[in-house]
This record gives sequence, structure tokens and C-alpha cells, in this order.
Amino acid sequence: MAKTKINTKALKGFQDKIIKRKTSVSKDELAAFGIDTSISAQEFGNILLKKDFLGLWEISLKNTLHDLDGNPISENKKLLQIVKAHFESNKKEIRFEELWNLNIWTPKSELKLGNFRLYSFLSSYYNIELIDKSKTVDNLWIDSVIDKDKVFDTINKFHILKKDLEKMKEFDLNKKLEEHFKQYFATVKKNGTSNKGLVDLILGDNKFGIELKLGKELKKTDQSDRANGQAERYKEEFKNNFMLLIAGSVDEKKEKALQDLLKKLKDKNILYYYIEAH
Repeated sequence: MAKTKINTKALKGFQDKIIKRKTSVSKDELAAFGIDTSISAQEFGNILLKKDFLGLWEISLKNTLHDLDGNPISENKKLLQIVKAHFESNKKEIRFEELWNLNIWTPKSELKLGNFRLYSFLSSYYNIELIDKSKTVDNLWIDSVIDKDKVFDTINKFHILKKDLEKMKEFDLNKKLEEHFKQYFATVKKNGTSNKGLVDLILGDNKFGIELKLGKELKKTDQSDRANGQAERYKEEFKNNFMLLIAGSVDEKKEKALQDLLKKLKDKNILYYYIEAH
């Protein structure tokens, strides 16, 4: 299969034909496009030009989930923005012409784009619907579905190097975790206000509270006792939707003051998570 050098004129001509659902190309058209007809099979972006056994030339898509230039439709940011804008304005459809303007044509009756499903029933447009209704148009968890399992799952995706953590203060860790949680949840507030005081992170509309601590600080008995008191107060307000989140090294976790704190949290059924930095 020959991958030809970029021939802008030919590529545009073939793309126009594909959009108009024309699959055959005459020798005169190929000559006008500057195509070398001595090569029986050639690729132009996502378009395959091939001569059949009768000597006729045909064009087809190589991948029906890619645009005409060969890029995955599911990763098209401009299309995603257009679909989001339509959906948020309660326009639950997108016409084929809008996709053609982005150099997208496909015979597929269903496409997936972020948290959107586009589907068509032999019409001139795709219908738009959310795939997961527990998530926003930006594919983020909505406030009403936040629970400890989703929080634990999100924290499991957070990793930090020991050398980086050693340079951090709680404020720095708070900022890093805020950025991380914003990749998964629609509402994330840093230093959110609760009835028991400021909480480092609040997910949703006061749905889930997270207090952050550094393992190197909790080695000190006074800081460990302070963290225990905070956890008890926040547990009263958030019930089972509160977590004490600690980041530290493996060695710091073994310190007596910190181990005592973890035991107290466990005995009081207070959620906690220890992020081990390596």
C-alpha cells in the first residue's frame, strides 16, 4: 500500500466525493488531481484509492471511526465543544453538515464522544444523549452520586514521589489534590466552610469532606492529637462522608504517634486513607 506525499488538491477532492457519497473516480479526475495511476492502491488521509479488477478506480474510508484526515472522531475537541453547546442549550441534535465542516464523515449510525452518544436513524442528523447520567457533559461525577467508593477510587489514581512530598507543606498538597479531584468531580471546593470550621476539601454541595495531613507532621504527638480532634468534629457533621487523608512515606507511617492515630480513627469508624509516597 503506497502512502503518497501530501497532495492537498487530491485530498480535498476525495473528501468532497466521500461526503457526497460518491465512491468512483474517473481517470480524468485523477489526472486533474495529479495522481500517479501506475500505483493501484494509495492512501490519502483516511481515504483509500484503489483500482479494482475491472480497472475502475474507487475510494473508500480506511477507518469509519476516524475523520477524513485520519484522526479519531472520539478525540475531536471542536466537535465535543459543539455537542456540549447544543446539549446545554437543550438542542439535542447535531446536523451532519456540522460534522462535515470539521472534515468528519462516517457511515456509522452511532458515535461516542466523551460522555455523549450520537446516534442516527437514517436521517440528516445525529441525536445527542448522555451516556452516563450520573456524570456531567464534561464527564465529571455530579454532586448527588458522590460516595466513599468514588472518593477512594479517585485517590487511588493519585500518586506522588517521596522527594516531591518532602518539599511540601499542607497548602501545597491541598492544591495538588484539588487539581486531581477536579478531573473527576463536578464540584470541588478548597478550604470549604462547614459548621465545624474550614475543611481542606469539600466535594459536592457539602456532600463529602476531606481533611489533609502530612505524615511528617503527624509523627509529633501534639499534631496527631489535633488531627484526631478535627476528625471527630468533622465526622459529627459529615457522618460517613468524611475522610482524613494523610500523605507520607512508608517509614513515617510506622511512627508511634501516627499508628496511634490510625487506630483511634479505625475504632471510631472514621474513614482514612494513607497515600504512600515512594
